[in-house]
Amino acid sequence: MCGRTVSTLNHNEIRRACTYTNRQGRRMRPGRRSRGPRRGGGGGGGGGGGRKHGSTPKQAPQTQALSSNPSPVGESVQRKYYPSFNISPTRTTPVLISSKHFGGTDSLDVSLETGDREIVPMTWGLVPSWHKGQAKEVAYKMNNCRGEGMLERASFKRPFEKGQRCVVLVDGFYEWKTDANKQKQPYFIYLAQEHPPVDLTIHSSEDMMEENTDLEIVEEPTEVSDSDPGWTGHKLLTMAGLFDCWQSPDGGDPLYTYTVITVESNDSLSWLHHRMPAVLEGDEEIKSWLDYGTVESNKKAVSLVSARSCLAWHPVTKAVGNVRYKEPDCIKPIELGKPEKPKAESKSSQFMSSWLAKGSKTPDGKSKAVKTEGGSVKKEEPKKKQTAGPLMKWFVKKEKKEEEEETKKRPGDRVRAKEEEPSPKKSRVS
Repeated sequence: MCGRTVSTLNHNEIRRACTYTNRQGRRMRPGRRSRGPRRGGGGGGGGGGGRKHGSTPKQAPQTQALSSNPSPVGESVQRKYYPSFNISPTRTTPVLISSKHFGGTDSLDVSLETGDREIVPMTWGLVPSWHKGQAKEVAYKMNNCRGEGMLERASFKRPFEKGQRCVVLVDGFYEWKTDANKQKQPYFIYLAQEHPPVDLTIHSSEDMMEENTDLEIVEEPTEVSDSDPGWTGHKLLTMAGLFDCWQSPDGGDPLYTYTVITVESNDSLSWLHHRMPAVLEGDEEIKSWLDYGTVESNKKAVSLVSARSCLAWHPVTKAVGNVRYKEPDCIKPIELGKPEKPKAESKSSQFMSSWLAKGSKTPDGKSKAVKTEGGSVKKEEPKKKQTAGPLMKWFVKKEKKEEEEETKKRPGDRVRAKEEEPSPKKSRVS
């Protein structure tokens, strides 16, 4: 099973980390698109606008106008990729697909010669192209695809046979182990390597301007020069996936979604969970998974869906169970059995605490900030005086009026009461 992932690299870093060798023996960086292939084109539902046969890769990005239609309403999905230490289904992450999905009528010939690749942001949680409702109705249910039944369910069989296969690119994923006391301990799982990804930071992308633009970003696959040292960071975990394109009945831009293929865990990971992602090891397996168009390529792709023993892991803070917790310590190793230190407040929480604390400085003392047991700060409202209700006010007024009338009737009562008081007894002197 795979229900929560980590992806901290920006667009440029991902391209460098996914350098590959194409069929012509050239070291290439994959292209990059800010949206999926348009439906109705070459390959598995791709569209026009890709590089034609014989053209050379372009290093400068190009822009093309997007559809002016707004995003479909009623969707609880995010359309843009934001690096994060805690990613859940319905969020958008980068995936790798074959360049032929962006080709024209000669796209198959182009792919056979180059085997180039593109990085595209897609939403996690497959929404089948034939789905008639809203995306949120099925996205959470289709974040994983069981490899054993992949060719039996139409939701997965159709994308597979159309060549809509992708490679999900992540730093790693989280899995929870339930102990005898039904307590859940999360683990961070990643590709085994010399320098594990345990001390990562998120760097802002150099091209974040695209988030505020209505233009499509297109970067063609780029040949890497011999002097380029290549990617020196951690290795990404590459998981086999399927993608599809769904059009909302309310109109708007098409939504590209994907699912992660899972298999039964082998001995290396069965102690943690009975399911694990289908991991693709090395560039050749990625190439075989993305290749499509022939019966032979489909058979080879099916054979790649199996359990692997190339993973490493360590326990992490239980705070990752809260999808809103996205601090860097999500992936840091912890010592089991040792109490966790209280989590530091995020910048937004610190700002809120500071704002609430100002309430204690008001001269009239109408509000003050107090610390709760967990250490957070909240604003305490002054206690309101309880006021009598209408019925109680009526009784009080009536009683007071009766007392006044009674006093008027007996004006000498107080005098008589004083006169009737017993005088102190005189002591006898013998």
